[in-house]
Amino acid sequence: MTLKLIASDLDATFLRADKTFNEPLFQQVLDIMAEKDMQFVVATGNHMQKVLAYFKNFAGQYQTIANNGAEVMLNGRVQNEKSVSPAALETIVRIAEGYHDHIFVGLAFTGQSQTFMLKSQAAIADTFKLASAYFQDIHLIDTLAEIDASILKVSTVISDVEDQFMREVKQVLGNQVHVTTSGYGAVDIVNPEVNKANALTFIADSLDVLPEEIMAFGDGLNDLEMLEYVGHPVAMKNSDTELFKHDFDVTEDDNDHDGVLKKILSVIA
Repeated sequence: MTLKLIASDLDATFLRADKTFNEPLFQQVLDIMAEKDMQFVVATGNHMQKVLAYFKNFAGQYQTIANNGAEVMLNGRVQNEKSVSPAALETIVRIAEGYHDHIFVGLAFTGQSQTFMLKSQAAIADTFKLASAYFQDIHLIDTLAEIDASILKVSTVISDVEDQFMREVKQVLGNQVHVTTSGYGAVDIVNPEVNKANALTFIADSLDVLPEEIMAFGDGLNDLEMLEYVGHPVAMKNSDTELFKHDFDVTEDDNDHDGVLKKILSVIA
């Protein structure tokens, strides 16, 4: 098997449930990959600052796909950004208002370096507390007109009826947005050209790598396009059951037991 890139989702894939990972083992993997002229790609729905915080001890040793593909950091430079239109943002807020009683975490509007949240959404249940643990530098606003940055992703967590919410957003906005989920009620809304596969294609083309030379790991439906794009797709043992309907390899261990790193070592060591 000839590999040049290995990409991995983070939550419930590379990261343990407590958001940590086996750093010594990861460094071992990176060292072997460097010897073989291979590169590691983080491919996540997390925003860029969160990724940089997780991997602060590994600066310069990986590439990044953040916000489900809305931005790419390639060789230390952020590029290939794709934003959601202001008109679509207004519509998303209007639709979300109809799901007020089901919202667990209110709408968060993520830019490159900061996140915006309407005060009306922040007031829902424990939204601000929960969002503060995930997003850095949250700016509370009264109206969307106060947003002074391009929005790369709109996120919310809706309990029980996330599928209904997603269908309504797709029905109303059509090809103006791309709607996806990482599971557990978490919904991300991005530019229609955004998904992890398109972002990984950008990286692969930039580095002169073919799809059949890429391995990718994922656990959720927001990983599906990426897994279908690469030559060597691997679903986590703990994946959404929908992924098991596809002809993907499956890790022997779950995310809490270094499933990604052990699989990589079995292939490249």
